[in-house]
Amino acid sequence: MNDTHDVTHHDADIAIVGGGIAGQSLAAALGELGSPLRIVVLEGEGTLGYHTSSRSASQMQPSYGPPEIRALTAATLALMPGIEQTLGTSILSPRPLIWCGVRGSSAQVDSVLASVPDAREGSIDEAVTRLPVLRASALESVAFDENAKEVDVAALLGHYQARMSATGVTVLHTARLAGATQTADGWTLAAGSHRVHTRTVVNAAGAWADPLAELFGKAPRGLQPYRRTITVAPSTSRAVDPAWPMACDMGDSFYFRPQGGEILASPLEDEASTAEDARPRPTEIDAVKQRINAVTDLALGPSTRSWTGLRTLSATGLPVVGREPG
Repeated sequence: MNDTHDVTHHDADIAIVGGGIAGQSLAAALGELGSPLRIVVLEGEGTLGYHTSSRSASQMQPSYGPPEIRALTAATLALMPGIEQTLGTSILSPRPLIWCGVRGSSAQVDSVLASVPDAREGSIDEAVTRLPVLRASALESVAFDENAKEVDVAALLGHYQARMSATGVTVLHTARLAGATQTADGWTLAAGSHRVHTRTVVNAAGAWADPLAELFGKAPRGLQPYRRTITVAPSTSRAVDPAWPMACDMGDSFYFRPQGGEILASPLEDEASTAEDARPRPTEIDAVKQRINAVTDLALGPSTRSWTGLRTLSATGLPVVGREPG
């Protein structure tokens, strides 16, 4: 426990716990409301967006996920032109997606075509023409999402951080929440050397959302973190064209796309995890290379870098949003 002389006190109308893209974008929007609000963001790590937001594949795919997620993606894509105009630079770049039906997963391609307006049927010859590393013999069917985009995540996060700074949002780093005490008009939060007195608390803690709720005496919502590993490796057989589309197996065993002159790939593992600073495992990296090498002529070599993030899902796979009284 820090000596009381070392404790810094902050008064807030709204305290947002979690400095990922959800917490940052919310803080930026709240800071720009007509009536000034005192907003404090508490981030447990030394940098914002550390655990998940900076460890993604940097894609927005209108054909991915159930209808609710696709609608959320479409709404997010609609916001990007305004952000790009503000920044004077592009956030999105075209990265079409090829859904690949391999090893008996062609029925899933049919399901995507039937339920996703953004997807269109295509031929295996077209897929191989556009992504020449694919082995035609490994494909049973394909679908295309021409509206999929690659996202400059660093620029997007920087945009939200600039907006927070411009409106006076207070960001506390290395401020992992250790205690919450209810007061007559809100809560007092203990986070490292900080004490935050706030009327309202927003739980934007990602993988830590359920443990955080319990700190406030609230029932957990069954939010489960899942591992998702990404590795970047060179092709040992050919040059990589940075303009190639992304490919994703409908059986959820791999995806890959160009990353500069290398290949970014994921085994799409969905292994339940505790809330932690996740690290990649060699077995997962080896597995995705074997899967991709089996359906392409890439002959992926040793990885140049790898990382693992946590995807936090509810039992339905949909976001959990709402007010918890108290």
